Amino acid sequence: MATKFHHGITAQEVTQGIRPMRNSDTSVIGLIAFSNDADPYKYPIDTPALLSGITQQDINQAGALGTLRPALESIRGITNPTVVVLRLSSITPANIQKLLLATSLLGVTPKILGAPEIDTPMFVAELIKIAKKTRAFVYAHPRDDQGNLLTDKTEIAAYRDKFSDRELMIIDGEWDAPIDPNAIDARDISFVLDLDSKTHFISLMDEMVRENMAALPS
Repeated sequence: MATKFHHGITAQEVTQGIRPMRNSDTSVIGLIAFSNDADPYKYPIDTPALLSGITQQDINQAGALGTLRPALESIRGITNPTVVVLRLSSITPANIQKLLLATSLLGVTPKILGAPEIDTPMFVAELIKIAKKTRAFVYAHPRDDQGNLLTDKTEIAAYRDKFSDRELMIIDGEWDAPIDPNAIDARDISFVLDLDSKTHFISLMDEMVRENMAALPS
């Protein structure tokens, strides 16, 4: 027979064992880029900056010298998401890892990671480390150590075999045709985010129709 009576609501807090899973926002892009003339207040060097949607003013403040402005323009051409921008002073593992500061500084954790045109093998390896810590996903193109896009299928296969991480998707070739070696394109990560919002998390791009694309080179 019960000896205690409590009138009202009793809440039980889990203090040990497996805790219930919390919802996670997967619609935040982590964009790493360069810009020599960006607004230093809007895009501080080596410090994550938050864009709650990409406005024309955000694009104008990104400057014209570097990968930041064209990357923002190509993302906005497909969808208009929340973006965490990390403007690098130089490509070093320590600087790349500063993307991890976004959670504490901005209150958001990027889940779709990309570094258009500068995603060398070393860069990709550092992004994968971040993805493993934050349960994110990296989208990268096969490049050599100098950042040149690989187009030979044998070289691409060799590049692929360097990685066995589930957090990485390698995209063979660049968007649109003909391939412009000077283009700065972030439409892959933008397309993934748009696809996730319409279907489900981490949908396969090769199984979906791509809008606003002239062609996909083979």
